[in-house]
Amino acid sequence: MSGDDDPGADSADETGTHPWEREDPAWPVHGREVVWETDFFEAGQDVVERPTGERAEYYWLEPGDAAVVVAFTDDEEVVVVEQYRPRLRRYSLGLPGGGVEAGEDPAVAAARELREETGFVAGDLRKLDAYVPTPWTRYTRHVFVATDLDRGERDLDDAEFVEWETVPADEAVGRLREREGPANGISLLPLLLAREEGHL
Repeated sequence: MSGDDDPGADSADETGTHPWEREDPAWPVHGREVVWETDFFEAGQDVVERPTGERAEYYWLEPGDAAVVVAFTDDEEVVVVEQYRPRLRRYSLGLPGGGVEAGEDPAVAAARELREETGFVAGDLRKLDAYVPTPWTRYTRHVFVATDLDRGERDLDDAEFVEWETVPADEAVGRLREREGPANGISLLPLLLAREEGHL
């Protein structure tokens, strides 16, 4: 398995610091409060001084980082997963992926999630990009492209109910967009990034 340097401007730097852990002198932070904490994320607010001198509260959610994989079979198909999303009350078609554990290399997390959810082991895994999904959420999604896949056994967690299939690479974006309701953006963007880089 190989990995490239992180090209994502919004991911942690070499010291492990995320952009939201730094401070812009023009927007000083005068307070930070965690108002809700779970095993999966924190929610809170910062008191920030605007350039005009007034202060305002800015609310945020901070889950752990995540990794998502655009995996290509030798037949030029993309591996997609379907699962029920209880928060959205609907089934969602997307890409293999999951959380990055504290201190874990995102590439390791990406390889693990691909294997657990689909059984595929990537012979080659390369970093494509990284992005912050929304201005409200303080976490980075790391996007990887996986090729040279070997088929193995899945290893789902007890709380995971995931099915997988493959779709022709040139149809992958359309498959996500043609589903009823809004498209699964956290998977649509990685596919669009892969297409931009000539993978689709």
